[in-house]
Amino acid sequence: MKIEKPRHSMINRLLHWTYAPAVLAAIASGFYIHKPSPFWGFKSMDSARKTHFISTYILAFSYLARFYSALWDKNYRELLPSRRTLAALPGFVKYELFLTKKKPEFPKYNPGQKFLITSLAILLPLLGVTGLPLYAVDAWQKQPPAVTGGLNPPRKIHYLTGVATTALIAPHIYFSVTDSLAKLKSIFTGYK
Repeated sequence: MKIEKPRHSMINRLLHWTYAPAVLAAIASGFYIHKPSPFWGFKSMDSARKTHFISTYILAFSYLARFYSALWDKNYRELLPSRRTLAALPGFVKYELFLTKKKPEFPKYNPGQKFLITSLAILLPLLGVTGLPLYAVDAWQKQPPAVTGGLNPPRKIHYLTGVATTALIAPHIYFSVTDSLAKLKSIFTGYK
């Protein structure tokens, strides 16, 4: 009897379902902080700020844990784009844009997922770095304006990076749902 290897380990599934709601809470609270509206589900700026603070810490620690898990399991090779990913990209794009009916096969992650994961690995640390001055306003404002440029530059970068991160979630869900239901099931159960 052959024992099937899980597609996603228990720790990776647990981390995924830890940072998934954390990133959604960080997005909702971040947009509320930027422009308060009942649409985001917060009753006050204080509750939005607390949610943002807690969710970003959960996101940061779970994402770091996932990074170390990828190094430990050596499955980072499956996550990062390679020359093979670039070579497969035209076929993937043609299929996703409905220009061909032939669905290309990929080992674990398709090129879209790999580029999304890599983009998040860049955007999330940038959100952390630009969010620190916005959190520690008093300390940041004591810095000489010529050095820091005030709070407006990090605020703009933080906002635009948050918008970019938000924009990546839709394709992530789209690629996950349209690729294969068996593969989608594996993020819950570990197996196809």
